Amino acid sequence: MKSIILTAVLAASVAAAGGAGGAAAEEWNAFSRNARLTYLADVGDITGSGDATSIRVARVAVQGAVGDYSHKIDEYAIRCGAQQARIVVEIEYGPDGAELDRYPDPEAAWDDIRPNSLAAYIQPIACDGARADGSNAASIKAFIDSGRGK
Repeated sequence: MKSIILTAVLAASVAAAGGAGGAAAEEWNAFSRNARLTYLADVGDITGSGDATSIRVARVAVQGAVGDYSHKIDEYAIRCGAQQARIVVEIEYGPDGAELDRYPDPEAAWDDIRPNSLAAYIQPIACDGARADGSNAASIKAFIDSGRGK
């Protein structure tokens, strides 16, 4: 994957990313971009369960019509210590931003995280509190409305 990685900055506390109780607010951090897509991680809703950490990653087209909120979100499970990842659900959203389809795979196999793979870029965000420079978006709609990170 050819992408330009924004400078990663370690957050002061990994614990702050997890939050305690209740649903966390969305906080989309754009961490990578290529000619077609911008990749954003929801750093406001990283959660741990057992030996895995869950993180949502959105794929948004770099260019699109005004008001077209089409995008996809993958929920990854990351085993930080074992250097493994898997996608447990993919959700597809249409031009109006409404969910079109959901592809759950709760029994997906764990894959080793390969260098330069998308999972390799997500792992420090999920496991170490790394964040890309720049402001976060409160929602995918807000990211698109702001010019798609331009």
